[in-house]
Amino acid sequence: MKPAPSTPSLRPSGFTLAEVMIALGIVASVMIGMLAAMPHALRSIRESNSLTIMGRISQEVISDIQMSEWEDVEKTYQGKMFHYDNEGLAYEGREGQKKVYEARVQVKPERASLGNNLEYTTDHMRKVEVKVEFLNNGDYYKDEKVRLKNTQQYNFVVANQNKIRVR
Repeated sequence: MKPAPSTPSLRPSGFTLAEVMIALGIVASVMIGMLAAMPHALRSIRESNSLTIMGRISQEVISDIQMSEWEDVEKTYQGKMFHYDNEGLAYEGREGQKKVYEARVQVKPERASLGNNLEYTTDHMRKVEVKVEFLNNGDYYKDEKVRLKNTQQYNFVVANQNKIRVR
């Protein structure tokens, strides 16, 4: 015997208008929350990028100091400023290139202290301070608090790669 043909259901399959509106309301609420977090996320990305570039600039300056003639380090680098563009590359004044970072070097006159019980001498080492500042379109920020916030200070003990005794 053949089964009776099924009767079509009275309710068609799919979502009702009310269900769709509720789902859209939930999605809209989530999207608004995500959009509200975007400015904070972008600011964090910019700051971390700037800190990374500043660290790379300070390492470059220290590498240059280590590779230079040790007897001339203090007179060559003491108080010297270096300028860099927005990617941390040396500023050369090319068209469209702007000064975005400035690195200032201070070679400390005192010898580096590496502890009391160390067996090696510090005659071929110097303390070097590198301050890297983020500039406002090539100019310094007028507000001192903003300048301090946009400046990172790096302290290094630099060793003479030639191991020549410093006088």
